[in-house]
Amino acid sequence: MIKQPQPPGFQDHVYEFSFVIEAGEEHIWQWLNDTRTFTDTQVWPWKVEFYSPDAKRIPNGFHEKVLTNHFGPFINLAGELVKIDHNYRDLQYFYGSYAISFRWIRPYRLEFRTEPKGDSTEVQCTLRSYVKPFIAGFWTRSQKMFWGRFKGWSRRSIRKIAKLSLVPS
Repeated sequence: MIKQPQPPGFQDHVYEFSFVIEAGEEHIWQWLNDTRTFTDTQVWPWKVEFYSPDAKRIPNGFHEKVLTNHFGPFINLAGELVKIDHNYRDLQYFYGSYAISFRWIRPYRLEFRTEPKGDSTEVQCTLRSYVKPFIAGFWTRSQKMFWGRFKGWSRRSIRKIAKLSLVPS
C-alpha cells in the first residue's frame, strides 16, 4: 500500500457517495474496468493513461500494479492500481498528485465498491484527499458536481452494456 504523508497545514478530506444502477455487478465492473471508459471519453486537453510496468507479466489496463495518470490543466493524478477484486478497486495516488494546485489539494486514494441489491447494484465511491482548510468547502462542492455527472454517465453506459448482453447471439 502506498501511504502518502499528510502535509503540515492540510486536513484529511473524505468525499463519499453511492448510487444504485439497475444492472448486475458484472456489468458495472465490465464498464468500470474497461480503460476505454476513461481514455476514450476525455475532453481535450485532459487525458487518462495506463501503463504496465512489466508488460510481459501484467497486462496493461485495470490490473494490480498498473500505473495510471489523469492529467491536464489543474490536475495531475498519478497513481497505482493496488487492489482489484470482484467488487472492489483501490487506486492510490502518488506523492505529487494534485488538483487545482499542489499547494491546496492532494488526492491520495480513490476506491470503488459494489454491493448487489436484488436485480440492481449499489456503487459506492470514496475519494480521499489532503486539502487546505480554506478550500475544503469548494472541494466538496466540486466533487458533488463532478461525481453527480459521473452517476448519470455510468447509469446510461452500464444500461447499454446490460441490454447488449441480454440480446441473444
